[in-house]
Amino acid sequence: MAVILAMGFSASLQAQDSLDTRDHIRMANQGFMTKAVKNDVRGAYQELRPLLGVAADPYDKSATEAVSYFERVNDTVGNAVGHSHVKTEVIGDDFTRETWLHKFDAAAIAWQFTYYQAEDDGWKLVGVSYSTEVEDLYQEP
Repeated sequence: MAVILAMGFSASLQAQDSLDTRDHIRMANQGFMTKAVKNDVRGAYQELRPLLGVAADPYDKSATEAVSYFERVNDTVGNAVGHSHVKTEVIGDDFTRETWLHKFDAAAIAWQFTYYQAEDDGWKLVGVSYSTEVEDLYQEP
């Protein structure tokens, strides 16, 4: 059932240019991660593109670079085995940043998604990044 809901939500993203709630941010990022884990990094970026609150050209360039990077990762360590949400950070009602892990058998890569809203008028995507640096993600149990 969750997969069906996520697929329906994903289809509704195409008609939106912002997200109403932080729960919608979580669902959008989960959709991105689901595609990325299935080796569809380009499709993952395209899924979030309608939500951009920044220029599209740098985002599209970043998407192309990510596709190439993850092709090399898959060639080196094999296909992804899953994903997980690590944390959500906020700055008041203005910024939301979520961190997710893109998991492989031998390692994981951290993705960060940053959203901004100016006047409670919906969340716009302002940043997507990934890194092998996970040291700052450790938390006390």
